[in-house]
Amino acid sequence: MKQRLILPILAILTFPVALFATHNRAGEIHIEQIGPLTIRATIITWTKTSSVNADRDTLEINWGDGVIQKVPRKNGLGQGVPLANDIKYNTYVAEHTYAGPSTYTIGMTDQNRIGGIINVNPPASDNVPFHIQTTYTFQDAQFGGMNTTPYLLQPPIDNACVGKPYKHNPNASDPDGDSLSYELIVPLQGANAEVPNYSFPNEIGFGLDNVFSLNPITGDILWKSPKIPGVYNIAFVIISWRKGKIIDRTIRDMQIFVSACNNNPPEVEAVDKICVVAGQEIDFTVTGTDIDTTDLVRLSALGAPLTSQYSPATFTGNLGWLKSPVTGKFHWKTACEHISNQPYTVVFKATDTLTTPQLADLYTVSIKVVGPAPEDLQADASQGNIEISWEKPYICEDAAENYFLGFSVWRREGSNPFVPDTCEPGLAGKGYTQLIAVTRATKDNRYYYQDTQVERGRTYCYRVLAKFARTSIGGYPYNVVESLASEEVCAQLPRDLPLMTNVSVEATDPSNGRMYIAWSKPVAEDLDTIINHGPYRYQLRRADGFSGGTFTDVPGASFSATEFWQANDTIFAFDEPLNTVLGPHRYQVDFYVKGNVLLGNTRAASSVFLSIVSTDQTNILSWEHQVPWNNYNYRIFRKNNQTGQFDSIGSSSSKQFEDRGLINGEEYCYYVESEGTYSISGLLNPLLNKSQEICGVPIDTVPPCAPTLAVSNLCDDPNQADPGPPFLNQLSWTNPNTTCGGTDDAVGYKIWYAPLEGDPLTLIIDQDGVGNTTFTHSLPDQLAGCYAVSALDSVGNESALSNLVCVDNCPNYVLPNAFTPNGDGANDLYTPFPGWRFIASIELQVFNRWGNLVFQTTQPEINWNGTNENGKELAEGTYFYVCKVYEWRVGGILLRPDLLQGYIELIRGE
Repeated sequence: MKQRLILPILAILTFPVALFATHNRAGEIHIEQIGPLTIRATIITWTKTSSVNADRDTLEINWGDGVIQKVPRKNGLGQGVPLANDIKYNTYVAEHTYAGPSTYTIGMTDQNRIGGIINVNPPASDNVPFHIQTTYTFQDAQFGGMNTTPYLLQPPIDNACVGKPYKHNPNASDPDGDSLSYELIVPLQGANAEVPNYSFPNEIGFGLDNVFSLNPITGDILWKSPKIPGVYNIAFVIISWRKGKIIDRTIRDMQIFVSACNNNPPEVEAVDKICVVAGQEIDFTVTGTDIDTTDLVRLSALGAPLTSQYSPATFTGNLGWLKSPVTGKFHWKTACEHISNQPYTVVFKATDTLTTPQLADLYTVSIKVVGPAPEDLQADASQGNIEISWEKPYICEDAAENYFLGFSVWRREGSNPFVPDTCEPGLAGKGYTQLIAVTRATKDNRYYYQDTQVERGRTYCYRVLAKFARTSIGGYPYNVVESLASEEVCAQLPRDLPLMTNVSVEATDPSNGRMYIAWSKPVAEDLDTIINHGPYRYQLRRADGFSGGTFTDVPGASFSATEFWQANDTIFAFDEPLNTVLGPHRYQVDFYVKGNVLLGNTRAASSVFLSIVSTDQTNILSWEHQVPWNNYNYRIFRKNNQTGQFDSIGSSSSKQFEDRGLINGEEYCYYVESEGTYSISGLLNPLLNKSQEICGVPIDTVPPCAPTLAVSNLCDDPNQADPGPPFLNQLSWTNPNTTCGGTDDAVGYKIWYAPLEGDPLTLIIDQDGVGNTTFTHSLPDQLAGCYAVSALDSVGNESALSNLVCVDNCPNYVLPNAFTPNGDGANDLYTPFPGWRFIASIELQVFNRWGNLVFQTTQPEINWNGTNENGKELAEGTYFYVCKVYEWRVGGILLRPDLLQGYIELIRGE
């Protein structure tokens, strides 16, 4: 009778579970743009086949603009496709047109995941909604092109064994050629809402080898050694990038079955990374082996090359179940249409025979296809320009879908004969400047470019790149891809003007400084001394700074010659008196022919100007200059205080040098001498020029490195006896003097604390002694809080804060199932079991067998004496309770996720 009367209450409490049951395993949402403002969304789910009552022939999609639409299932004639192991594959397809371009989050929420997921709200994962979403950004279709999210080719349900490595790769392929990255997240139960009580796989079960990682570049997932059997769910985001900006974020929620088994996963062996020039063929062998000799192995492959519209790859390993080792052949004749900035991934999978569980190994091969280099580059120099031409036709100029964009022309002064790397097309970091972004100009049946921004006497070196791009509906390129660089070709222009060779500081002084100036004469053949006859004159001119200002004639620096043979290379020693402390000076030479006809002037050349920043036991030297030649090395000189001479202490190919190991408080003086060249035969080489002298005094401005903090307490040991207050958090951290290089003068610490996660940290103690790396924080009521530690050195420099460690309470609150309110002094009150802790409040309701409320309280102590709300003693019998528990947590007062419910036997024994 009692059982029958209580059932209606239980039915009400369990109604949601009975209605929706257990269902979703994995899924994602794919978006394809099919019009300027229209997309096609495909909701893809993997569900539990046997959950017939929860099977969805229709789902709701939220388009992110206020519109929610019911979407019928499409595959399997509307029934989905049942797979092995109680898995059903479902697709739901719908189209939607937006009012305008923007960023939208397209989502789907279903009421229930499957039951028994041990890292999602255990033990009630089936009460947690399943949510997937894709954040999508419309591009300007006229200029930026269309946007389709990546296809995920690898199914999201796998098996694993305890203690055996597990591998997965979603095998994402972006049809637009956008670059991809990957990020691990907590699975969702609603729009941007994380599931409750989630643990990442490596947080379930102890073990130093229980490591779970996601490679943010390749998408490879590795779980080194699962520890606890069960069903796990993980989620990650595939992020698409275009022009350095995120354009979509696709969330995949997937499932892993971990079993305690003796089966070993097979292993795949293949090449790791391949870079080829379009048109070349790729051939390699893939091998699958299994140390379990009774297991057969099957090889398979998935990846964009195998489904390419143009010259698809083939894999001959799909031959069924074979005895280990099993081999397969991958073959791909690449084409110009395959050229891409992003590598293609092919995921090879070795699966063992249908034992329980069936295990697999995945191996990702990265293949990058680059554009061929333009060929037969030629250069022809004439007065005032250089003509560059190269071979036509170019091998990939007829690529399908107008993929070939054109050529870019690049230039530098002086040669850089680097060897091209097939894996790194383009010219980034090679010292070349792009002269024209895209050209297809031709002359005399060759591709052609004329460089008119050139100067007399200089040597210019050129390379050409081919460019490929997808094209927007407006005809504008996007996702531009550069080819390998052509061979280099160089040309020198006629030298009919002087060239500056020296601007060197010979004396450093605020009023009596001196500069050494020199230049070389023009080449007679280039000048044409019959047309440009004498008299000849050089006029040296000076301006302050690296730029700006006005050039003025340097007094006494005009040199004349009647005949050209008399107009020799010229040295002007010295330009003085000058302020060579405040800043650099720059010079140029005006060259006159026929007495007073200005033929032109040299390019300006500045002195080297040196600066110093002083820090702990170190002077950091940096310098700048503006010169027409190429400085390739710098020698650093420091004054020897005993001899008074400057000694060479090192060299640098960049414009910076750090002089370390100095004594704080002592003065050190320096100058820098640059070494440069025009790379022109017949000119002085190398060109040596000094900076001004400058001094610096090292001082300790470098803080210690941040310690690494750990916090422990009673919650770390579930078997520890329940202590009373005060509650103790044990802090320990690393000593920066022993764990970090570069600083060794830490002398103490500051310890910071916040009672709630997100609150600002406050200083709770200054602790002296660098070896004193522990602290016990005593708290009267709870353990929850966040901590950080900073280190101080002997002069007061403070490190950055350590890692923030937030520790939570471990609330304990258990209710008994009986009490005896009979006045005998034993068990007269209904209270929680002893040892309850960290409970802020409760909402306890007690019902009689007819479902009437007889008692309620918000006090955690409860202290119910067996009377009803009116103080009347209740009869003996069975009562039903429900109790919401509000816990003190590091995030504040939070509702315990599971509802306490059960029976209370009220026994009077009278």
